[in-house]
Amino acid sequence: MRLRPLSSVRHSQRGVATLVVALLMLFVVSLGALYVNRGVMAEQRASGNQMQATLTQEVAEAGIEWATGMLNAPYDIGPDCKFSNAFGNESFRKRYAFTEWDAATPSTDVKPAAIYPGCKINPTSGALTCQCPTVDGTVADAGAAEQPGFSVAFEPVPDPDDATKTIADAVKVTSWACTAQSGKCGWNNYTEAEGHARVSVILKLGLAPRAPAAPLTCGTSCDVKGSFNIVNKDVATNGILINAGTTIAVAGSTTMESLEGQPVNNAKIADDPSLLALSSSDPTCDKSAMFKAYFSMTIERFRDSPTTKVLSCGSASDCKNKLDTAYNEGWRSFYFETDLQLSGNNTYGSQADPIILVTPNAIKINGNNVFYGLIFSNSADWNDIGTGSATIHGAQVTCAAYNTNGNGTLNYDPDALKNARRMSAPMARVPGSWRDFILDSDAKK
Repeated sequence: MRLRPLSSVRHSQRGVATLVVALLMLFVVSLGALYVNRGVMAEQRASGNQMQATLTQEVAEAGIEWATGMLNAPYDIGPDCKFSNAFGNESFRKRYAFTEWDAATPSTDVKPAAIYPGCKINPTSGALTCQCPTVDGTVADAGAAEQPGFSVAFEPVPDPDDATKTIADAVKVTSWACTAQSGKCGWNNYTEAEGHARVSVILKLGLAPRAPAAPLTCGTSCDVKGSFNIVNKDVATNGILINAGTTIAVAGSTTMESLEGQPVNNAKIADDPSLLALSSSDPTCDKSAMFKAYFSMTIERFRDSPTTKVLSCGSASDCKNKLDTAYNEGWRSFYFETDLQLSGNNTYGSQADPIILVTPNAIKINGNNVFYGLIFSNSADWNDIGTGSATIHGAQVTCAAYNTNGNGTLNYDPDALKNARRMSAPMARVPGSWRDFILDSDAKK
């Protein structure tokens, strides 16, 4: 038997050792690669979850923005949430927030309906497909084609000082968003794989008209001729009939009715220092200090408000046609860039659904026109109801002098004025009321 040289054996052993070391190094490297790959996968999942959560949160916030914009849109809407003046339609604000507008006795309390409008978003075009249902318990369902989506709910806001009451003219808006399901979003429509978020905010009426304390308010003099009937039976305003910065003159066959037992002369307040100060500081009405005192904003801001319809007309018939068209579309707050001229037989508004008419010029109204709400003229020269039998249920304010020689009635209506305020004021967020949540599959509420 021939023996192998010792050097050859040693060389073979070194080869085996090298192979073992190489295999060990390969195993270690493989473990490291697997560990790194696991970390990458975890990071990808975390990144995906973060992207899903961010997207869902953005969709929920978009729902809040959409609802706020719709609440400040004064026009009537159809079931697709788009403008529609079809009979029976109403504004988004009336349908979902101030549901007591059409009640027999209008209330300032916000009593939302249990209906949930909403939209789905086309991920390619960004277009919205929306539904604004009218049946209680209905959740908007824009179909499976557009993703993601949101639905919106409205709730009264409890009074922090009295749990049995709610805050008037405020509403809590909650947007539920989903980014991984078809059909309805929120309101217990969940599955394990869905991404959901909820955002809520409290909205409250912002700057709004302050109701005058009399059916007729004049920055300087009030000169009432003709055959007018001025009435104020409102106890809260002490039955004041005419409030003027300077003089009050009543002639012709004008009659006045105040609270029972109160002499009419006691219900006429002339030389009011607060009105005189306003008119003296702005004698040409260019700054409209009188307007700011009652509307809590400049006349320009009122004109530019999203709830105001701006009209311009050159004749009584032109004004009537444009006002009728806008009124039938659902607008209730109007700004006339020109004189407001009307004639014929017209009725605008109701106690539960009043209007606001504003012009920086003059008012020339003739015929048998009936108005519910607040009328303001910024004319520095005259404000003439004119001939006919014009009737205002609410109040009229003029920046400077008021002169009338016609027939008609000024009837102080506090409910019409209260609802006119709710009609014209934009809704804005209450600071500190914003709340947002990312929801998992177990977070049903």
